[in-house]
Amino acid sequence: MLIVSTYDSDADALPAIEAGATGYLLKDVPREDLAAAVSTGAGRTTLAPTVADRLMNRLRAPGATMSRRETEVLALLADGLSDQAIGNHLHLTEGTAKSHLARIHAKLDVGPLTAAAANAADLGFIRR
Repeated sequence: MLIVSTYDSDADALPAIEAGATGYLLKDVPREDLAAAVSTGAGRTTLAPTVADRLMNRLRAPGATMSRRETEVLALLADGLSDQAIGNHLHLTEGTAKSHLARIHAKLDVGPLTAAAANAADLGFIRR
């Protein structure tokens, strides 16, 4: 399965790959690259360069990988929700939300968590 998308964040690409996509290209892919990806068919991996770069960086630095839940928490933080509101939204206790935020903070190695949200978008963990 080949995915062609507008979004190149991990929040979009990783679930598609986990669901079985062998290709993930961005909609601005040159026609000849898209044609080549379609003609090669199943079994050959085709990734947009930005997606491939991020995946390789994650493999080289596995501590920087976000779990699906951490990505959800981070997206809600980026939307401006408080610890308690994040917990309520995800049906977690406030303490559990804070635990996720602490792990996110450590993985992104940034100062304030608001900076974590901004950096997470730049790193492709979440969509802006």
